[in-house]
Amino acid sequence: MYKFSIACLLPVLVSAQMHITTSERVETLLKPDVLRGSLSFEEQGKNQNTIKEHLNTIVAEVKRFDPNATMCQGGGYYLSPQYSYKDQKREFVGYSANLSFGCEFKSIDTYNALSTEIDKVTAVGVRKSQGELNWGVSRVQEATAQGNLRMELLRKARDQAEAFSKETGLECFVSTVNFSGVSRPIPMMAKGMAMMASVPTESPIQSDETTQVEATVDYNCSKRVP
Repeated sequence: MYKFSIACLLPVLVSAQMHITTSERVETLLKPDVLRGSLSFEEQGKNQNTIKEHLNTIVAEVKRFDPNATMCQGGGYYLSPQYSYKDQKREFVGYSANLSFGCEFKSIDTYNALSTEIDKVTAVGVRKSQGELNWGVSRVQEATAQGNLRMELLRKARDQAEAFSKETGLECFVSTVNFSGVSRPIPMMAKGMAMMASVPTESPIQSDETTQVEATVDYNCSKRVP
């Protein structure tokens, strides 16, 4: 999109200036490189110490499998008392606790391996839920792509300045470049699947994602100096 504004219009032989503003965009396709998913655990019972012991065992197993916390985040949980009401009287029935992790894996095999190890130490009374798995673009790959796209857009702006110079007969150059906010990768096609506890999981479909950089570019053009 181009917008032209003539700052000063005088005979070209004497003086000429022109200001041009354009909206530029560049984009690229990214290959998904991380498998994102979640693991949740819930237990109900009257003995809060038993519940804590069960959930702490799961947390310890996740830390053993991922000691540097490069794959999974989370591990905090809370206990809340549960009540029932009868004849307008409140009766304590026990505690409920929820534990969850958000994880990123490089392969489905790693995901299944962690899930299997957790199953080995999970108490009978703990209910395990495995959230939807989706392939996505890692933050590292996205940041690298965004940096490369900014450089590409600057090169595009420089080439555009040369094109304006040829068309107008003036000397045009890039004066300012205002980048828009970071554009998150957009899946070309997103698809995941629901999981069942203790069942080996197949990898979801991998689809390329699009990331882009946009900027408003200002050009100044003036009469060529002999």
